[in-house]
Amino acid sequence: MGTSWIIEGSVDDRWPINTRGNVGEVFPEVLTPLSYRLGVIAAEKAWRDAYAELGVAVKGDFAGDDPVIIGLYGGYAYLNLSYLRILGVRAPGSSPEAIDVAFFGEGDPPPYEPRKGDRSLRSTLRILKSVMGALGTKAMPSMVAESYALADAHREACPPLDASDEDLLAYLHAFPAAFGPAFKNHMLSSALASIVAGFLADACAAAGEPGLVTHLLGSAGDVKSAEYARDLYAIARTVQNQPTVAAAFDAGVAGLLQRLDSSRTGDSDVADFLGRFADFVADHGHRGPNDWELSSRNWENTPEMALVAIDRMRLADHDLDPAARLADDGERRDAAIAVVRPHVKGLDRKNFDKALAATAWWAQAREATRDRAIHIGAPTKQVYRELVRRAAKRGGDSNPVRVALLDPIDELPSYLADPGAFTDLLAERGALFDRYAAVEPRFFITSQDEVPTIEELEADQAARAADTIAAPGDVLTGASGCQGVARGRARIVMDPADALDLEPGEVLVAPITDPAWTPLFLPSAAVVVDVGALMSHAVIVSRELGIPCVVSVEGATRRIPDGALVEVDGTAGTVTVLDD
Repeated sequence: MGTSWIIEGSVDDRWPINTRGNVGEVFPEVLTPLSYRLGVIAAEKAWRDAYAELGVAVKGDFAGDDPVIIGLYGGYAYLNLSYLRILGVRAPGSSPEAIDVAFFGEGDPPPYEPRKGDRSLRSTLRILKSVMGALGTKAMPSMVAESYALADAHREACPPLDASDEDLLAYLHAFPAAFGPAFKNHMLSSALASIVAGFLADACAAAGEPGLVTHLLGSAGDVKSAEYARDLYAIARTVQNQPTVAAAFDAGVAGLLQRLDSSRTGDSDVADFLGRFADFVADHGHRGPNDWELSSRNWENTPEMALVAIDRMRLADHDLDPAARLADDGERRDAAIAVVRPHVKGLDRKNFDKALAATAWWAQAREATRDRAIHIGAPTKQVYRELVRRAAKRGGDSNPVRVALLDPIDELPSYLADPGAFTDLLAERGALFDRYAAVEPRFFITSQDEVPTIEELEADQAARAADTIAAPGDVLTGASGCQGVARGRARIVMDPADALDLEPGEVLVAPITDPAWTPLFLPSAAVVVDVGALMSHAVIVSRELGIPCVVSVEGATRRIPDGALVEVDGTAGTVTVLDD
């Protein structure tokens, strides 16, 4: 027997196929007990509620309340591919394979095997009603405004940071009740966005041109995940004309805000920059890498991550505004419509036309509801970090991630009362966390027997180290994310906070991307990602910024030599190594 993670879920016998696809964007790192108990369990219930409202879920789908859709296996979060395929089984005109393509992209998943109870006429009719409503969308769906109201109410309920430990802990424990309704809205918008996009994908496949779907989707405009990059670029452009601020960046981003603040008096450029950056943090500070994790960094508590992006953008000697790159987006879309539409007949053509009109609204809604669900976590993170800080003054651990290895309900209250009593336990769990953080999780888990121990994952990692490095002339194949061709030196970036070597015009090669990576897209000539699919974050944002993108390039960060000249063909979904 090997060593298991602190918490392990149980693989459901009826829904056995679990994947890291898609969920790796929202939980790229080891999942802590803090986020599992307060976030994942609430998200599971909200997801089931959303699918029940859409008509996807039916009585008898689940044997109990334990998480099935979102699993925790081998230290990492997984999505249940078996159950999510049910959306394709029960939705009219869809298929399990369409769900695979839209959400997961990578790998060779076990094929769908029909089981008794999968199909439901009642479910199909209810989904049809939901789909017809989604196809008729001509304005921002009302769930977006509802999510904004939920986020505002939770922030207003936050106690002052000088409140008692008891009040702060109560607010932390209130997170699931606030988060659940917002996450439900995100799941509603995500499901409907995928179904609407699926109409376009199916039409392209019928026309024999599956790659044209990215042209049809195009730029939705006003997508939250792209807004962060645009706002930071606006700041970067001002820095180019602020010699004092630029000199401070030249000295490094570590301690930058403190250095500038000390020289604020009498320097209007410094005051202007600090004011602009403070406004950015006020609007977007809740986002960051691994931002569903309650112990994680965000732009508010770790502003250096945003400063790194500004630093990379300010060095560009050409305009990075995506407007120029998107100038012909409408023409490409019209040309793709002209190719695809003649192959769609009858009612399918009518639905195709409706999907063309509705897809932008649902893309915006998906990202906006996601943004607001994460916004609910921002004051919760502040409160949690204040509790960690107080306990550290009494002899506890100052690292929020380490303290998150305690159960927030059964152990954290006792830790706050007597941090010293948990020193050995935190050291033991911290060492285990480091081991899990150093390995790559398995992409698929299909039975309880396949849930790996840390020893097995370490063996996988050792074997993976022997992967063949791509040589000049080699072509790595993935999936089309955003059309266009670009050449540049490959820059392997494993953490958005460590992107100081990324030069403007280089190709960003990343393991997986979430909104914290978004500002790094703009200075890049193209983006290549190890994993991803049609509805993944990298694809959505690259389309909004007009940057060639290829996703689901298995092992890209291991196989592409750092600094090699590569050509990225976002339409064909290929990456060619030109020289090393």
